[in-house]
Amino acid sequence: MPMIQLIRRDSTIIELEATNIGFSIQRKVLVHTIPLLATRAALDLNIPEVSITIDGIITDDEEATGSAAAEMSLDLSLSFGNAGATSWYASIGSTWAGVKTEMDGATIKLQTKGQIDANLGEAIEIRLKNGSASNVVSTISIIYVDISSTTNTSGVATAIVNALNAANIKVDTSTVGFTTQATVSTTTGQAAAVSYHNQNGSSGTYTNEMITIKNTNNGSSGNVSTTMRKTVTSSTTSWAKQFFVTNMVGGADGVKMTRGDKLQDLINAITNPSAGGALISPQVLTGSAIDLPDSIASFDSAQFLRIDQAKSVKKYIVGLRIPYESVVTSATGSRVLRQFLIPAGPGTDHSAESNTEDFDPVDIINNKPVRPNPYLRQGVAIPVVVQSFDPGYEAGDSVWTYQITLSPVEQLVGL
Repeated sequence: MPMIQLIRRDSTIIELEATNIGFSIQRKVLVHTIPLLATRAALDLNIPEVSITIDGIITDDEEATGSAAAEMSLDLSLSFGNAGATSWYASIGSTWAGVKTEMDGATIKLQTKGQIDANLGEAIEIRLKNGSASNVVSTISIIYVDISSTTNTSGVATAIVNALNAANIKVDTSTVGFTTQATVSTTTGQAAAVSYHNQNGSSGTYTNEMITIKNTNNGSSGNVSTTMRKTVTSSTTSWAKQFFVTNMVGGADGVKMTRGDKLQDLINAITNPSAGGALISPQVLTGSAIDLPDSIASFDSAQFLRIDQAKSVKKYIVGLRIPYESVVTSATGSRVLRQFLIPAGPGTDHSAESNTEDFDPVDIINNKPVRPNPYLRQGVAIPVVVQSFDPGYEAGDSVWTYQITLSPVEQLVGL
């Protein structure tokens, strides 16, 4: 049976087994008979009423779910302490030879989850060096990154990635490859266009300035602070002009729940939540008639009022995700997982061919994975409000059954 997801305002989900899923779509078209002409006329003002009813069962978890691995980012396009448009290269304001001098000896210290769990004081130092050096595999494993032949930040990013992928480290006294403990990937930096312009004097972007290091093992114990410093011969000084480096965050332990635990969470989330004021999306109101920029496309009053972290607001159910398999949107012809969508706003189209968003998409915000709120971003789930929830116990099958009715809505105002 399919697993549906109820999305809470704090980006967490409640997964439920569904036995029956029903959509009810009623178009309010006014039909009138024209006297004497024996014909009928209709007035269609585009007033659809939609409801969704789901029946299912609530069972005990066989395995823990919801675990995640901690990760950190290094963004060579962005200067430390400035998440705006300032490029790290521009903050130094020097020739590339001067930049390499600034980076020489810069050290980033981190720990993988395996090292933290071993509790032996093991750690990793990524040390940039304007020249070659041999790595050290010990309690403090030093991974040297030779930047002497680089000519821009993209080259430095490549050198860091190559050095990490080739390095060995100590974990629980054993020598292992770095890639057995963490994965390394690159994406476009947050200030890529500015960084490229400052280094080349023209428009363009480097596509690899953001480096993400992610633990291979899930768990909250992987969350740990990183430290940055600059070593010069035998002395230790501050690294005054750093590129942007985050802590290891986002790790979470899996949770295993009984059917009673799940039902209690549902009762808690549905009976007495707070809407947090308003979730308003002008972009939905205009549909495709006016292409509003993302910067003015939504408003969340809970963040404005600083109550978005209140428990009663965080638990409010704002979205429903019902999966289905698609072939028409697959580049390889194999089946891919998508979610059903309800179009809203003038001219909005969510046909099967245009529904290309991955199932259960996430955004990385402040180095944390966050599910986008379907009220504020179209195409990721169905924005809903819960109208009714009817649980019941089936003694013969030792399960809780439920029926939940939800109404798709795109604008929300409430206390």
